[in-house]
Amino acid sequence: MHRLLTYTSKHLPFIIEFYSKWKALFIRKSTKQDLISVINTQDQGGGAAKVALDIVLNSSLSGRMHFFVQQKKSDLDQIHALKKSTGSRFQRWINEMERIGGWLDLSKIAPLQLLRNNFYKQSEIVHLHNLHGYYFSYAILPALAKRKKIIWTLHDEQLLTGHCSCSLGCERWKQGCGNCPHLHTYPAVKIDKTKELLLYKTKWLKEINPTIVCPSQWLAERVGIAYPFLQNIKIIPNGVDTAIYQPGDKTRIRKELNLPVHAFILLFAAELSTNNPFKGGEIISQLILNGLGENTVMITIGGDTLPQAPNHIPYGYIANEHQMAALYAASDLMIYPTKADNLPLVVLEAMSCQLPVVASSLGGIPEIIDDGINGFMVDSYKSAESFQQVIKQFQEFGKKDQEQIREKAREKILGKFSKEKMIQEYDKLYLSI
Repeated sequence: MHRLLTYTSKHLPFIIEFYSKWKALFIRKSTKQDLISVINTQDQGGGAAKVALDIVLNSSLSGRMHFFVQQKKSDLDQIHALKKSTGSRFQRWINEMERIGGWLDLSKIAPLQLLRNNFYKQSEIVHLHNLHGYYFSYAILPALAKRKKIIWTLHDEQLLTGHCSCSLGCERWKQGCGNCPHLHTYPAVKIDKTKELLLYKTKWLKEINPTIVCPSQWLAERVGIAYPFLQNIKIIPNGVDTAIYQPGDKTRIRKELNLPVHAFILLFAAELSTNNPFKGGEIISQLILNGLGENTVMITIGGDTLPQAPNHIPYGYIANEHQMAALYAASDLMIYPTKADNLPLVVLEAMSCQLPVVASSLGGIPEIIDDGINGFMVDSYKSAESFQQVIKQFQEFGKKDQEQIREKAREKILGKFSKEKMIQEYDKLYLSI
């Protein structure tokens, strides 16, 4: 039996694709098709969820939209939780084949339940967001896309690689992956099937022919390199609610939050905070533990804490946007030593609150920050000293120069990265399709 599983596991992508298409044959087409189905890992938590939920709730077509997630955290009727497993004998069999073969997510076929969902059946457009996260098999896409028009908003690089959500400077995806040097990078794989996984992604992309949406020019260019056959690649920048994320009276907010009124406050925010392998938490740790300078403190937001230090104020994960906006507005400078990013919402939110950001010069971040005008870029982002230098430089600016940078930061967001602009662009895309 084990030898049979080992042999068939080599053909798991084909087996899943064939099975899902076979299941789709027995689904009757709905006569009414005027809805939009949106799919993401979850409805709250992380940038992809926030963007997807903003679109669902604020689009002019919101009344026609239904949001399908694996993890439902809100109580909105418009959002539907997908089953995690079919619980069938076939499901257990392909789970074992995936384990033996070292594949990634191929056995996650529970979203096939969408084929029988009336909302999904009545959808003309399917808007995909984040599909990695151990819940969705790429192999079922051709079946789910049958008679549908597909939009896929990319929030990271996972579609371009054999498995990594962030390439971390690796360029092997340009040659089709294989011999992966980062097997443990999220989402991790135990056996190097990166070449095969990327070949299958290419095959399925050709079949579903989606409209790809990239929040940054940087990511759009990489998609064009990886998949030159894709004809519809759009750029729609992420947007934030500038009415929530806006500046306030620093002194008043600091008193309300019991923060030191006269200190120079630095802020770092990232999901999982310093435990996030992509966000440069070790730089923040070095800054805190090695000293930040006289009368300077660091606020960290995201879910974990660092060793106790007199100059460190740790917060856990904050879901409330108004609370986040207050912390942005209360701070003097945001530090963002990320190792990989597309168009991070935390940078947009901070700048919308007139909080200048010192960030790594990579990904789509240079499309947000104009160095020295509305924030600061750091090329040597793996060095704590490089961030210390910029912090000191900003502290030595006169109040007028600091205020001008703060005003320019919000000005950039109002001009290009507001939630209203983002929604308008997605509505245009829906209506054009």
